[in-house]
Amino acid sequence: MLSPAAATQLAQAAPDGAAAYAQACAECHRTPARFMRRYLDMPPAERAAALDRFLPTHYAPDAAQRAAIVAWLMQYQPPR
Repeated sequence: MLSPAAATQLAQAAPDGAAAYAQACAECHRTPARFMRRYLDMPPAERAAALDRFLPTHYAPDAAQRAAIVAWLMQYQPPR
């Protein structure tokens, strides 16, 4: 499990988070709005850990790609 700091560090060396999301996730999840609802009420560290546990089993097995996606999703703000 990656800490938010470790996820951020890996993301800096990894592909751009938006590009990684587009490659691994966007075919089924055009935007993160719907699935992120379950994570938004979590504290940031818990949210990052939950996403890091979920993504390896959901089309993002590569650690660098996953870290980039997690870092990108941690910045997600729901539409108003």
